[in-house]
Amino acid sequence: MKNRGTIEGDQQEIIFVQEYNKHINNEVFNEYNKLFNNYDLNKIYLCRVVTKQYSKLSNQVVMTRADAYAVYIDSDISDLLKNNSYYLDENILKLNNIKYHFINKSGISIKLSNSKKFQILKLTPNSFKSLFGNSELGAGASLYCQKEEELIKNTDLIKGWGTTIQSMCEYFSNLNIDYNFTNNTNSCKQIKIFSEQKIKEIIDSSISIQKKIFNGIDLYEEPYTAYYLYKDAKLTNLNYIPFQITTGSGRSKGIYTLVLKPL
Repeated sequence: MKNRGTIEGDQQEIIFVQEYNKHINNEVFNEYNKLFNNYDLNKIYLCRVVTKQYSKLSNQVVMTRADAYAVYIDSDISDLLKNNSYYLDENILKLNNIKYHFINKSGISIKLSNSKKFQILKLTPNSFKSLFGNSELGAGASLYCQKEEELIKNTDLIKGWGTTIQSMCEYFSNLNIDYNFTNNTNSCKQIKIFSEQKIKEIIDSSISIQKKIFNGIDLYEEPYTAYYLYKDAKLTNLNYIPFQITTGSGRSKGIYTLVLKPL
């Protein structure tokens, strides 16, 4: 759920970190600051994530759910804060040899105001299978089904998702499709609709999958999970986000992904 990599998103994260470090007692942060009841609040700071971390879902080093997390710093960093306009990130702390420890479950996902363009999660064929236990639903939700001239791409798409025509027919046998379904727009639409509904049903019925998708819990080590969401000038607990399922932008190039986006 990252904004990092876009100018607007980066700027929003930077401003938020600056505001917290400069105005920690602002009422916007009251609920968040309850995390630190056992700490001296004057020694708590927000640090922006600028590194990529290992994901147990993709088995790759990727951007994380948290855009920033809280750190406890016992030393005097007032000069460092002033010199950086109250902005701190992982590189700044490292370059200045600042000793700190992060606070568990303090990760925040920071979003642009009124933005619905951000990705909740992008799933490759491997990560989809790891999360949902099969490849057929991912392939089904990715099928070309709008234009007849595009149906020819479905054979490679199914292969790219790590499954076969036979496995698809077996998995979707309740839809009464035959082995030529990839050439039939109606059959492909049926499969696509069923797949999207089934994926949503699986997510909606599993708290553990929701925590992985929306928070990154069990996918990333602390402090790179996100327990809080900052959006529209509000800092709230990060829970379920109503979503839609779309195909990634690389599908026409043979890069197959499914993307969860806010409704």
